[in-house]
Amino acid sequence: MESPDSQRYYELKILEQVEGAPDLPRRVAASKLGVSVKLAHKLLTGLVERGLLHVKKENARRWRYFLTPQGITEKARLTREFIEFSFEFYREARRRSAQACRDLAEAGVKRIAFLGLGELAEIAYLGVQEWNLDLVEVFDRQRAGKAFFGCLVRPIEEIASSRVERILVTSFNPKNPMSPGFLPEQVEADLRMVWVFGGAAERSSPASPGPGDGEGRQGAAASEPTPEGVRRS
Repeated sequence: MESPDSQRYYELKILEQVEGAPDLPRRVAASKLGVSVKLAHKLLTGLVERGLLHVKKENARRWRYFLTPQGITEKARLTREFIEFSFEFYREARRRSAQACRDLAEAGVKRIAFLGLGELAEIAYLGVQEWNLDLVEVFDRQRAGKAFFGCLVRPIEEIASSRVERILVTSFNPKNPMSPGFLPEQVEADLRMVWVFGGAAERSSPASPGPGDGEGRQGAAASEPTPEGVRRS
């Protein structure tokens, strides 16, 4: 199944927000969506023009939005679409992460780290157990200091000092979860990284690099991904 695009994701979030709170200033909408005020205004205007929202101007600084019958129908359709995609995402994430772990184990890799916590990390951990890999480190910006299956979660900024053989990228773009080569903001690509969706997970033959220093990363297999083309949020 094709991933729902960012436009539909934003539209669903706006429709959900309006259903719960008709007062939705553009700046509030922009903040909740993580986009610019200009884009939030464009999205709201587009929904009004399509007849999905009705807008009532109460004064020069206050606008109230309401779902129209067409908006209620569209919200239900988008919700169903994203639920269906969530099931597909789980199946694909399970299959691809298990294959990635198998590839690493068969290449002789033992010690790995996760980059990112959440649904994908929990799914990928099943593959780690199945193929007897050692998850020795986990990196995440929001959950540093907490524990994940016995591993202390470290700040993302400490990735460069890690001495693991491979880093399985378990972060994903919530607006397009299966987009290949995704990395969180301000994270530099590392030749030890393996992506569940796209990148090295599906095509590389992971030879063990050096213990996390610059020389070791340069000595990784030629088929490993390079920083160019890595997608960011």
